[in-house]
Amino acid sequence: MVANGHSEICVMAKAKKSKPRDLQVRWTISLIKATPAKYLGQVFATSEAEAIKEAAKEFKVAEALRDRIVARREDY
Repeated sequence: MVANGHSEICVMAKAKKSKPRDLQVRWTISLIKATPAKYLGQVFATSEAEAIKEAAKEFKVAEALRDRIVARREDY
């Protein structure tokens, strides 16, 4: 725009780039020991691997059975 012989420059600030947040989501935890699988509960974690680690501690799963823990992401 030109006003009174002077040009005006309109500058908009750029949005700051932010790091992706480590969003914790809810995971449903089950233990595959027999059919049907045993429901253990729910945990909050950022990834499936973290959810399994958290579930092993929280639900006191024996070391021998930790490879049988399954985490399913809850989308709500």
